[in-house]
Amino acid sequence: MLYGSTIAKSAAVAATFTSSFFILPSYAAAHLINDDSLLYKGMNNEDIRTVQSILKATGQYSLRKETGYFGSATEKAVKQFQSVNGIQVDGIVGTQTKQALISAAHRQMNLLSVGSIGEDVKYLQTYLQRFGYYDDEIDGIFGIKTEHAVIVLQKGTNIAVDGIVGPITWGSIEKLSMEQNKGQATRPKTMIKAPSEARQSHIMKRPVQKQIASVREFYANSTAYTARCAGCSGTTATGINLLQNPDTKVVAVDPSVIPLGTKLYVEGYGYAVAGDTGGAIKGRKIDVFFNDNGTALQWGRRTVKVKILN
Repeated sequence: MLYGSTIAKSAAVAATFTSSFFILPSYAAAHLINDDSLLYKGMNNEDIRTVQSILKATGQYSLRKETGYFGSATEKAVKQFQSVNGIQVDGIVGTQTKQALISAAHRQMNLLSVGSIGEDVKYLQTYLQRFGYYDDEIDGIFGIKTEHAVIVLQKGTNIAVDGIVGPITWGSIEKLSMEQNKGQATRPKTMIKAPSEARQSHIMKRPVQKQIASVREFYANSTAYTARCAGCSGTTATGINLLQNPDTKVVAVDPSVIPLGTKLYVEGYGYAVAGDTGGAIKGRKIDVFFNDNGTALQWGRRTVKVKILN
């Protein structure tokens, strides 16, 4: 298996999430980032509960339950979070710390694309609507209108245009949010022509993630890796040259659990092939391949559903 040189440093650079992480309701995250007030020891409100939820997921908040009260445990957790994220360590949740907390939550989200459904999509649609890119119902269904809004946003913020929402697109959303908070305009300067009804009908016939046919499925602990590191050959255990095929979806597996060559669907990653192995990949553990270190780092550690396909 091929490890990026920065992967081993990820714990010191960014917070590592536990499998208990849950996506915050959009209104909770939006209120946290849009409220300029400071949060500090002695206070008690819902924004503090939101902060505690994220800090609990990153492993810094040690109490079993979010209380909404900013006590010593919360202050300690905030300081730890600030330290690993390069923020002034003062134990006070201000604008910079709030933005880092929301970014941490975004890094843990699964990739979103046409066919995705659920609270993550509602959360995305709320942002798109607030920025003026989306004017339809907040329904939690990533359909053609949501994809269109994402494409317009990607074009307008000069990032790769693929209609898929991952770490880079979330970064653009965070930037727009900061600009909006400063009173700057965020509406798109130019609109892309909406897809035809025929294309809309075709896309909406794609199966959603929960309907993917499989012969077996289970949850696995997932990490990510890249071929671009010192000493890496760039070739997987099955002979796939990842440097020549950077867009290939390859997963490192334990062959005793998932035979090499098996076609898979990994929640948040997509269709892939079991094409690599690794000394640390034992049992129900997988390692998904990304072409660059940044995306691999932002994938982090998470629990995902793996589907063995026909």
